[in-house]
Amino acid sequence: MISTGIQRLDDILKGGIREEHSVMFSGLFDEDHRILMHQFVFSLLSQDYKVLLVEFKQTPRSLIEWVKEYGIDYSSFMESEKLRILDGYTNIYSKMTVSGKDMLPNPLDLPITTAIIRDILIKEKYDFLVIDDLSILYAVLSSKEEFFKIIVRFINSISLEHVSTVASFMEELTSPDYYSLLTLPFGYVISVKNGKIHVLKAPHPLSSVTYFTYVKTERGIQPYGEYYETVERLKESLFLDEEGMLWAGNERIQLVEENSEATLIEGLFEYLGEEEAKRFLYFWGRKSFQEIGKIYAKVHKSLRHVLEKIFDETKISGGGMLEILQFSNDMIVIKGKNLFPRMPNFGSQVHLHYAGALAQIVEEISGSEWEGHEVKCEAKGDSYCEFVIKRKEE
Repeated sequence: MISTGIQRLDDILKGGIREEHSVMFSGLFDEDHRILMHQFVFSLLSQDYKVLLVEFKQTPRSLIEWVKEYGIDYSSFMESEKLRILDGYTNIYSKMTVSGKDMLPNPLDLPITTAIIRDILIKEKYDFLVIDDLSILYAVLSSKEEFFKIIVRFINSISLEHVSTVASFMEELTSPDYYSLLTLPFGYVISVKNGKIHVLKAPHPLSSVTYFTYVKTERGIQPYGEYYETVERLKESLFLDEEGMLWAGNERIQLVEENSEATLIEGLFEYLGEEEAKRFLYFWGRKSFQEIGKIYAKVHKSLRHVLEKIFDETKISGGGMLEILQFSNDMIVIKGKNLFPRMPNFGSQVHLHYAGALAQIVEEISGSEWEGHEVKCEAKGDSYCEFVIKRKEE
């Protein structure tokens, strides 16, 4: 099993990439897919695999400087000869042929170029071929159909020599039919676009959740939840676009005043009555947190760790303080202070959505049915809120 270098992605893949399978990273013009591909290449090198990287997008020197901007340093692996970079860029655009040890003489002659690459792969016994990126070859070659035939045949042929291919491609450049054709020789296809990493294809069953949101940082592509772990990071992520939409990284949000949400809850109690309003809030909390427990469970060791992580995020986002008072196989008791919204002297429990969310999380992780109750609430005069999450009897 080969780690991708990102735990959340390894979890979706149930441990990582299976050996002797090729991987394609596809995406848009922002090139997030290329960054993630190079993070994967760095992970391969760190796991002692030998890699031949063929660079069509830019000169090798420019590539090395570019990936350093995202925390990827190839220098030590090049010195140890674990990584070799072939320049397929220069002679695409040079008026005269530039020669040299790592220079492809005529990159646009695909039959000759693939023969040269194949010869180096076999003689020097590389484990992986990395093509960065296929989009350039596709864009500059006049015969698109010939491009697909040669590339598909080439990737399949070197797989017979136990060499796996890793490649990137801008899916916007071609039609869905041609894009599907290009994915044929790849065991894995990972889409990286619009703030979401989605495993589209794998040669084995995947986890129930096949995607997660991400942010692009100075340390490369990172899962959204892992990056925003402090108030400072959250503040850095906030920006307002020209169309009046407020974003926290890749997620659209709206700042809600406490009075506004309190008025909403008051309206529910007036319109539905107390019991129906509580029922509505409880199932609203459950609905809001569907699939969340499963996602967190892939990263954190235990149910307790998941709850503690969510409590940290609740505090950071201004939702109040939560802590575990009691934890057993059948019952969890949780204390809450200053939960959003505060509604002093309201006379009834108003944080049933927290009870619903907590029950949903516990239920998804444990695999059995649980129910949540708010037994104390600051809104009705108690010194703190208290939630009891109980396993349902068989």
